[in-house]
Amino acid sequence: MDMREKIFILLILFVPLSCGPSNKKPHNLIAKEKMENIIFDILILNSINANSLMSKTETIGDELIFDRHSVDSIQFYESEMYYSKRPRVHSEIYSNVKRRILKTMDSLSIN
Repeated sequence: MDMREKIFILLILFVPLSCGPSNKKPHNLIAKEKMENIIFDILILNSINANSLMSKTETIGDELIFDRHSVDSIQFYESEMYYSKRPRVHSEIYSNVKRRILKTMDSLSIN
């Protein structure tokens, strides 16, 4: 399985199901652009951890990403749930993340 397939699988696994009690906009909604940055960083981090590029004791958690972007896990979850109930916006976010990942991979390729 090549890196693109792994990233695609991560994207699919990361997208939560659109279920929940409320369709209201969270008071601390994360902006789309910031969500893209957070999701991009989380997917890169998960890829590093999954590919054992670091030892088990050095595995980095998502909390580092949340700290970096000054959000907490609840704020991220609520924002993710909000966007997941808006398929057009949610798809746009993940399409932009996928485009960034592929661009990054292409820039690292040695031909």
